Amino acid sequence: MYAIQNIRTKKYLFGTAFGYGPGSCKQRTSFEMMVTYDSLYSAKVDFLHRQCGRDYRIVRLKSPKVERVIKFDTPCGYDTDVREE
Repeated sequence: MYAIQNIRTKKYLFGTAFGYGPGSCKQRTSFEMMVTYDSLYSAKVDFLHRQCGRDYRIVRLKSPKVERVIKFDTPCGYDTDVREE
C-alpha cells in the first residue's frame, strides 16, 4: 500500500483543491486521513495529476491492523448517528 506524504510536515495527502490554471493546486494534508494506492504505478500517476512537486514523496505503508470491527447498527446498514461503544 502506498501514500503521498509531505516531506517537511510528514502529513499525508488526502485531497487536492484544483485552482484555475497550471500550478494553482493546493494540497490538503492530515495525520489522520490519507489517500492510499494499491500499486506504485497508481500512486505515481496520481502524484503527477495532483501536481505535488518537490515538497511531496511517495511512501510505502505497512499493512494496517484491525483495531475494532464495526457491526451494522440497523438492518439497512450503518446508523449515521456517531456514538462510541
